Amino acid sequence: MLKSSRGMHWNWRELMTIANQPAKNFTKEGPLYMKVTSSGWRKKGESYSERWCRLRGNLLFYFKGRDLMSEPQGVVILEQCFIKEEYGEIQSFAFCVEYIGEEHNQFFAAHSADLRDEWVALLQSASYENLRSQLQSLRMQLMARTGQDPIDEERHGVIGKMDPYEAPTSEPILEMSISCTDLPKTGTHDSPSTFVSVSCVTPPDTRWSKSGQTEIIGKNCNPFFLTTVSFETSRNISVITRLRANVYEVQDRNMHKQFSEEHWFKVAPIGQVVCSFRDILTSPDNKLVRDILGADGMPIGGKLTMLLWELDDTDDKKPAAIMKSDRSVTNQKSFSPNPPTPSSKTSNGGPPRVRSFSLNRNTYLKSLCCNPCSKSYRFPNSDGTSMIQVQEIMMESKLNFIIPQQIIKIYLQEEQRMVEELNLFEKLSDEWERARLAVTTEHFKMRARYCESLEYLSKQHKGPQFKKSTARGDKLLEFVPINLHLQRLRVEEPGYKESLYDIMTVGAFATHSMKFRHGGLKRMMQHSVEDRTRNSVTGNKILDLQAAKTLTQIASLKTTIDWLATDVLAAARHVGVESMRNVSKKLNEKVTELLNIINQTFMEEAFNSYRSASFGSSASFKSPSDKSTTKSSSPSDSGNSSSRTSGTSDGESQQSIPTLNSNRCSTASSASSSIQTQVSSSPYEDWEWNGVSFVKSPSPGVLGVSYSRGGTNCKLMSTWRGMIRNLSEYMNVVKQVVEILPTNASVIDRVGSVESSVKHLKELVASIQEQARLSISFLKMQEEYSNLAFMQSLQCRKDAVFSQALTALVTGVMIKLRENIFNKVFMRQLSSLGVLAHFEGLLSTYGDEMGMLEDFAIGVQDLHNVTFKLVENSTEDANMIPQLTGTRSNIVVNVPVLPTVKEAIPEELLNGQPIKVYPVLFNIGVNEEQSLAELFGDTSFQDAINKDNLQKLDNYYSRLVHMIPHKDWRASSSSVSLDVLMSSLRHHVLMSNSKKSKNVEILHISSQLARRLDGIRFTSCKSAKDRTAMSVTLEECMILQDEHQLNSQMFTHLLDTMRSEGTRRDNTRKNVGINKYAFNKVQLRAFPKLYRPPEGTYGKTVTT
Repeated sequence: MLKSSRGMHWNWRELMTIANQPAKNFTKEGPLYMKVTSSGWRKKGESYSERWCRLRGNLLFYFKGRDLMSEPQGVVILEQCFIKEEYGEIQSFAFCVEYIGEEHNQFFAAHSADLRDEWVALLQSASYENLRSQLQSLRMQLMARTGQDPIDEERHGVIGKMDPYEAPTSEPILEMSISCTDLPKTGTHDSPSTFVSVSCVTPPDTRWSKSGQTEIIGKNCNPFFLTTVSFETSRNISVITRLRANVYEVQDRNMHKQFSEEHWFKVAPIGQVVCSFRDILTSPDNKLVRDILGADGMPIGGKLTMLLWELDDTDDKKPAAIMKSDRSVTNQKSFSPNPPTPSSKTSNGGPPRVRSFSLNRNTYLKSLCCNPCSKSYRFPNSDGTSMIQVQEIMMESKLNFIIPQQIIKIYLQEEQRMVEELNLFEKLSDEWERARLAVTTEHFKMRARYCESLEYLSKQHKGPQFKKSTARGDKLLEFVPINLHLQRLRVEEPGYKESLYDIMTVGAFATHSMKFRHGGLKRMMQHSVEDRTRNSVTGNKILDLQAAKTLTQIASLKTTIDWLATDVLAAARHVGVESMRNVSKKLNEKVTELLNIINQTFMEEAFNSYRSASFGSSASFKSPSDKSTTKSSSPSDSGNSSSRTSGTSDGESQQSIPTLNSNRCSTASSASSSIQTQVSSSPYEDWEWNGVSFVKSPSPGVLGVSYSRGGTNCKLMSTWRGMIRNLSEYMNVVKQVVEILPTNASVIDRVGSVESSVKHLKELVASIQEQARLSISFLKMQEEYSNLAFMQSLQCRKDAVFSQALTALVTGVMIKLRENIFNKVFMRQLSSLGVLAHFEGLLSTYGDEMGMLEDFAIGVQDLHNVTFKLVENSTEDANMIPQLTGTRSNIVVNVPVLPTVKEAIPEELLNGQPIKVYPVLFNIGVNEEQSLAELFGDTSFQDAINKDNLQKLDNYYSRLVHMIPHKDWRASSSSVSLDVLMSSLRHHVLMSNSKKSKNVEILHISSQLARRLDGIRFTSCKSAKDRTAMSVTLEECMILQDEHQLNSQMFTHLLDTMRSEGTRRDNTRKNVGINKYAFNKVQLRAFPKLYRPPEGTYGKTVTT
């Protein structure tokens, strides 16, 4: 008896010969228990009987006893199956062979756990599929080491010369549409379900090669197939090339009888048509109608029609070589932006020409994308007057591994700065020193982790340019988005310019390598805020954003104040008093602005906390001359630092500026009070006469001037309030001195009156900037140390999620920008408002996917910190990669612009005006886990996401309405206005009385709004493979229905065709090796009807 995963033909005598060969020819042999019954075998619950088993290749023979000369009882074929251990069986050490698509399993049991593990390992590696995957793995390793493909598939084993992923793309040059009429009915008098497979051969070659096949049309004797068949340049097509169209009947799409690598169903041949290209070209309108012949060469009833046309992208291209002679067809014309005349015939009566997509001829897109995969469809418009050509194209992004490398480098720079800031702290107390070392160690660990990922990513320049769904848990690839692809729909309609619709498909931005045991970023950040509220000296402030913003503002103002202070001195030396007054007025404005920024409670608390941790309340930043050794407070006491220092906040800096009388010819004054410090012994020691007025000299308590006390060099640290007061007083001195100067004052008088004050002002601003930086750094260290492991885990998770989101965004913006660079309205929209990035999520709010949704939402939200800048490139090189600059909280993407498109760009964008990003996310779970969440769980987080992002989209729409007139917006054939769409979206998102389960209308309406508003579309599920395929194909069909007159009766047919024959099936193959959607019938019952794939396209694959 023979058991296998599929029905098949075999020669039993040959199998017996193999089974009886010597033991040296077998991988393993030995006794195993098999579950059998009296009438056969494989009924669960029956007893186990011992059999002698012999394994050779993918054949497992079993005998009743050890007499190997006897006939074996049967053989198990180890293909399309899984081997797994079973712990629920009566027999110990059991395992089973589970076949894909079959209800029953074959159970075995070994005599011990070790023997079971050995048998399981050998059986798992016995299949041909496993050997093929091992071969491919070794092949890719050799390619990575040598840069060459070790296998030439056409010459079987000859060393190749080119990486298959770098091989030139074979362009389609001819395309064919197929239909059948009057097909014979089945034996049960039903109309057949059919498809057509097309193969070709060019003499003298005798091997038929498959060119393509159509979709399956069910229960129809007159099928018109929407899927077209393409013929590439690599096939050496000529007029003598033979074509064979085989017509098959699909008897049961769920029987899983393997027809080819692409389809899994039980089929039976109906007949075939054999002809040559010459036959088609000599037929009227290149349309050939032939009788379908059976195996005996006689007509079986029914006809097959083939319509051929030439693919081209120019109007004046000469007819293909197939029209001239027996030479192979070539296509050497370059890309032309001019729209073609669809279905126009060549001048010599050749096939009609239709424009086609060519990545090789689109230089800019080729620099961003690679490895294209396309499928074509052809269907009549709603009134049947013309045919619409549709091409579905899927491409990988070349930026997929480049952008993560750049963002990791920014992370490493920030980590280096943090380590340097931590090293600036000197002479902390012992406990705080241990805290500093612990935090520094964690930052070094993070740097090592990031460096390892960076090194690995730098080697991913060959092979597939995307991260497979099966690798989403790989730590080395955690910064790379999952399964990022460009999905493009290209529509060509007679009399209209071609239309392009792009959707970026990508796995939800989440850090799978860190798991979701404690939720995702949302819960982790809430925990962090709660922890800060309990323990942090800054209360519940969002320190990271507030501190980063404050430090940036201080640094910017410090630079401006330095320039203006220098300008005051320059005006004193070279211009005059009036110019000094004008510049000092601007200087006063900037100093006032700085005072407002630094006069914040959290800044004072950070400063006091830092001072209390240093020895003897002395400053502890590094200086070559600073080597003090004193005492410090402990980390456990840091929460009370503010109360310990608040008593001296005002007393340390009680001082005033001497009064300046109104006599402009001379000024003389004395200080009414003095600075009470340990150094000053006289109330007048801090003031000096400069020839014009009294000015205040730098105080040790303000600027950290070294002085000697007890033989030890120290630096005094004033209070934060004291520094603020001194800065204000310095500015008042400069302002008043300039005001009382006579207009005819000499250069010496002008310079002497302000030089010392300006110098001290600049020094004090520099000191404030340094103290602010150190105080914030210390406060960050204090917070990190309070929950060190958690804070580092949170930062790593945020970094990885943001890297994934940024990579997808940059890819989308680069493609969108190039396709619309000559669209004046779109460029005006970028300049005045920014770019809209619309993310559609299909994640459930149950289990691990809830954590993924939390990561996803935060990743999208953080994209508002990203801006784009257009940078003119001096060369004509189109292979330009965007460059990232900035920090974690402020990323700038510099986009190179070719000189040829410079004139189309608004002047303000060329001058460096940033392009803002408006990210919005709408999520609706559609799978069975969302059903559980709606029944037993919680969907409030999803509702909150949709409501928050509705407000963001509404704000964007309202601003756009006021900036751009309706008449200038993108034209649409849809009868629904944008106002109606916006109102409908509000209704679906905000309705509270009658909650609709899995309200996918939110996704449909918001995505339509995003397209109409010239936004960038993104669609995501866990792996961007299965649910994303359902959503993308549905959106493409909706676009064709709304914009291109797709007949409603053909909507479902085209939707099923795209899901069964389209590029998304290829996407599943690229990810898991099998082009099946990872659904089962139980799951699909919970899906909305429009999100269910056709029969035969789904089943068990691998866990993804």
